[in-house]
Amino acid sequence: MRALIAPLVLGCTMVITPLALAESPPEPDTTASEAQEDAAEERATQFVGVRGPEAESIPGGALLLAAYAIVWALLFLFLMRMRGLQRQTAEELERLSAEIRASEGR
Repeated sequence: MRALIAPLVLGCTMVITPLALAESPPEPDTTASEAQEDAAEERATQFVGVRGPEAESIPGGALLLAAYAIVWALLFLFLMRMRGLQRQTAEELERLSAEIRASEGR
């Protein structure tokens, strides 16, 4: 069971991580911080209009689909495990029944 879960988690991580990294904002550098300080000083002396709100940077659709895929995969693995356990229990019950029948004849 663990042998199946580990590749599944690794595969999902390899799919989701590049999507998240592609959407991350760039790292600020020293020249950008100096430019921001200059812009802040400029705004302090005069009125500067504000643009509209920025769009969300998290890809919601891809994350939702990945979450549903993980849930369905885990549910499938759980059901397959339960099926195997039920089959083992049925075989054990048949074996015990055969032993009981054999011991009654003695």
